[in-house]
Amino acid sequence: MTEKEKLIQMILENESIQRYRRIEELINGNKELKAKIGELKSIQKQLVNAKEIGKTEAIMTFQKRYDLLLESIEEYPLMSDYLALQSDINEMLQTIVSIIEDGIEKDFQ
Repeated sequence: MTEKEKLIQMILENESIQRYRRIEELINGNKELKAKIGELKSIQKQLVNAKEIGKTEAIMTFQKRYDLLLESIEEYPLMSDYLALQSDINEMLQTIVSIIEDGIEKDFQ
């Protein structure tokens, strides 16, 4: 087994990853929630675009819509766990990437 395969296996066996995937399956089975998440992503893109071009009024409008929809989504059972796990997993993956990058940089010095 290569080091890459060992790392992937370790990540997939992580308890947080497994819980996240189980919750994600439940979420994907809920059409209403899935639609709201899709809408949230769309609003998020519009918000980012408005920020890039400096449209103050649009930023406020999109931010309000985003916050209200996010609040609505967070009311679903397990969503707060899902979002917290998502944040934790992102941090873990960023740490892994950082460790790999540091190792590569040391090899080239």
